[in-house]
This record gives sequence, structure tokens and C-alpha cells, in this order.
Amino acid sequence: MNGDTAGATMRIGARNPFVYAEHVLKEKIKWNRLGPGQKRKKLEKAFGMPYNQLFDPLKGSPLFVKIVQANVNTGDLRPCITVSNPTWALNPAGSNYTVATRAHTDLVQGDLPDCFFIAALSSVAFSAPALIPDKPSTPYSYTFYNPPAVEGGTPVADKPISVSNLLPLDPAGKYHYSKSFTAGEIWPAMYEKAFASWKGSRTDKPDYSIICQGDPVLALMNLTGWRFTTYKPGTDPVTSTASRYSTQNFSDGTKIYNKINSVCQYTGPYRTTSKPMVAYTYDPRIERPPSGITYSDATIVGNHSYSVLGVHSVGAENYIVMRNPWGQKGAGPGSGDPDPSQLPAGAVAAGAWYQIANLADANDAIFALKASVFRDYFKGFGWVYQ
Repeated sequence: MNGDTAGATMRIGARNPFVYAEHVLKEKIKWNRLGPGQKRKKLEKAFGMPYNQLFDPLKGSPLFVKIVQANVNTGDLRPCITVSNPTWALNPAGSNYTVATRAHTDLVQGDLPDCFFIAALSSVAFSAPALIPDKPSTPYSYTFYNPPAVEGGTPVADKPISVSNLLPLDPAGKYHYSKSFTAGEIWPAMYEKAFASWKGSRTDKPDYSIICQGDPVLALMNLTGWRFTTYKPGTDPVTSTASRYSTQNFSDGTKIYNKINSVCQYTGPYRTTSKPMVAYTYDPRIERPPSGITYSDATIVGNHSYSVLGVHSVGAENYIVMRNPWGQKGAGPGSGDPDPSQLPAGAVAAGAWYQIANLADANDAIFALKASVFRDYFKGFGWVYQ
């Protein structure tokens, strides 16, 4: 079983099937008006495969791109497909940069498998919104940060990157990549474009395939200029001052809950993260999850990144609160949004949590996962600090 190490290269990335399906089917789908069964049928129609196979990288799903790690031969030849020969123009759905409250719930990942970046950006909007510019000047200017020479050092601010608000549209004039739930708002799209430009040749027409996969903790550093340190086995993870861990560094879920809780603060009666934090799952094509763990639902997806928003307790049970950057979660069996298939009973909490009326709502992307289940399904988690 692979843990996280300081020198490891993370390539996390899964496309948003809800946005991707709209482009495949060429229709605008109001997902929040569909029941779980209707959602499943739409996704199965779009991708031509059973719903419970769509979220597992082992099943040949189009949500995942080919493995690019050396010496890995899986026969997986799926490229990171981007919009070919795009027209660069204003987004017909709107070109307003306004960030309103810099809401972490604004962000919706698109066709691109860059969940590592969108989850990180949502976490920054949640825990450190002042770092997100209110309204950059035109052309829009962004500063990203390079890692320090030695992990734990101060990241290095790069030369600001400037981009226009022209976005890549397909031949039908549709925009495929990340967007905001707030109508007409493009700040997530602009951040994504600027990041692609910064990672590539610093052009106003960047190659988005450059950001198809990546490391969500490193993305937090790139966005904030804050640092992280990776836990080194051999010391007690419970007392460690590191900020990045493999879930398997901990003997049980309670210890993971306590570690995440140590980076939380009271916001009203709830415990929310005080620093931007992310978590990410296994890619079973290249690493072995704990015995019996498979990915079969949109709540917990293989090779996928999530924002960590805080912790929650219900009686004696402890939960980790997360947000899926897809803006949706689950289309579980039955009606409503019960526990996703193949998860233990009671794995997902219901009820109110900070600004959330009901954690069981399938349409807000936010859910609370029992800490013991988190340990099994998630590969690692981490945060950045000043």
C-alpha cells in the first residue's frame, strides 16, 4: 500500500461526469430536479456504461485519463482530451468577474480532470477568502507560488501572470471547463485559465491539458504561498507537527478525526477548518487501497480530490466534512440520498452543519463521512500554513 512521501509525484484527476454528460448529450440538465434513479440513467446514457463502474479507474471509465507514471503498464490509452481548435471568446453564459462573497460553493469543476486544482481553490475560498482577489484589473493578474528548495521553507512568488477574459469555446460556442454556480460569474474560470497559463508557456491561449492531473496539496501552496510539511514515518503521527499525511499513518479513524480537528476552529457551534485543506482518494490502477475498498458512487470517487471543510460529531460518531468539486454528490439507490452503494451503513451523516440545512442533500456536494470510512477510502489529506 502506497503512502504519501515528500518526493512522490501526485497525479490526481477525474472529470466531472455531470458537466461532461451535458456536453456529450448536448443538453442542459437540471440535476437538482432529478431523483437518484434519473441521474443514474442520464449518466449511463452519456457514457454507455453502468453507473457503478463510472467512478472506478479500474473499469475503463472516460472520467479518468491515461497513467503517465513511468514503468506502469495498464493498457490504459485514454488521453486528456481538451476542446480542440477552440474559439477564444467571451463566455456566452456571462463574463462577469464579480466574486460576491468568494463562496466556496460557487466552484463547479468542468470537463477537465483538474479536481486537484478546483478542490484546492474551493478550500482557499472557504478558509482563507481574503487571498482571492476581489476584482483584478483587466487584463486579470494572478500570482502563483513555486515550491521552496526545501520542503517547509517559504514558497517563492513567481512573476504575476496576466490573462484576458476570453475563454476556449467549442464549435457550438459552448464553454466546457470550470464555472461558478452564480449565474454569469467567471472567477473560477479565470483562475483555471491563469493556472494553465502559468504552468505552461504563459500565453493568453493556454494548453489546458497541462493541468489535467496534479497534486492538491501542492495546488494549495501554488495558490496561497503558504507552506506544507509531509509526515515522515518513524515518529508518532498523533503528536507530529507535519501538515500532510497518509491515512494509513494512523491506526484508526478517530486519530485522523483528532488530527483534522486540531486544525479547526469554532464557527458558531460548528468546527470548520482554519487553514485550507484537501483530501484525495486512491488510484487503484497503481496502488492498492485497503482490502475490500472499491469506488462505485459519485460521493467517493477513485483518483479524486476533495475540499475538507471541517469535522462533525453525531453522538459518539465522528465525521469529516468535505465538498466534491463537481458540485454534486451521489445518486445512490432508492429515493433521496441514502448511503451510497457498497459503503457501510451510516457512513454518511444527515442533519445540519455550518450553513448547510441537511448534509444528506445530494445537490450541494457537501457531505460528512464517518472517520473510520474516511481512513479506508481516502489515501491522504493535508493543509497549508503560514
